[in-house]
Amino acid sequence: MAKNTDTLIRFLLPEAHTRGAIIRGTHITDTATSVHGLSGIPSEMMGKTLLASIVLLSVSKGGVRQILQLDSHPSQPHAPINRILAEARPGHVRGYLNWQENHAGHRNEQETGISAWMGRPLHISTVRDMGFGTPYVSTIEHDSEYLADHILHYLNQSVQVQADIILTPNLALFIEAMPGCDESDWFEAVKAMAAISDDALSKDEPEALLHAFDDLKCKIVGRDDYSYECGCSVKKMADALTTITHDELQDLADEHGNITVSCQYCSNHYTIPLDNI
Repeated sequence: MAKNTDTLIRFLLPEAHTRGAIIRGTHITDTATSVHGLSGIPSEMMGKTLLASIVLLSVSKGGVRQILQLDSHPSQPHAPINRILAEARPGHVRGYLNWQENHAGHRNEQETGISAWMGRPLHISTVRDMGFGTPYVSTIEHDSEYLADHILHYLNQSVQVQADIILTPNLALFIEAMPGCDESDWFEAVKAMAAISDDALSKDEPEALLHAFDDLKCKIVGRDDYSYECGCSVKKMADALTTITHDELQDLADEHGNITVSCQYCSNHYTIPLDNI
């Protein structure tokens, strides 16, 4: 494994006609936390969203991009966080968290988990880009304080697959029923997954965690390295500014005719001359 990368493991459970993916994303979550200056529950929420987008991409049958976006409900105008977005591509993931202006310190003390910071219910939007045709876009609404519940609700309602997922601040473990998986098969897979202790989930390596599925003849079928990485550049930033009118660009420029912009995914700053737009 390369430095500052985390490895996603894809596996099969032949005895249960089930497949899955697991990743301990310590480097990814640490980098995201540092880039965005997060701590506490918001840091955990960001880490879980990033890892969830990676495992969703891993089971999208050839997908080239997976976006997972959480938005606070319009009925929650004072929620401290109004959006968390993660975008996964093969080998890379990036994301950002938007604080509600002037409300960063007013979280709901009566709620726990994600609900305390974004309210409830949430809007969950996904983009599954297969690299051809029109990307599949889905938006649903769900009420839960646990991100894993939101992911499962999306999978059940929009994708209509039988799945289960465990999310911790730096671990995602996902299983999905394949053709031929009957009720008893699925029960055995879920039972094995549920038997993994919280202590093991918090510290054990993915390969060790997969021993929970030994009775189902767990077989590793692939590994993919991921890192937190943003593909922004001066050119991409300049291209994005072409959507702004000439007069608005003039207002944004400094006395030297330059516009300074910041990437929301990585916080890098770029100075772009008006003549380059």
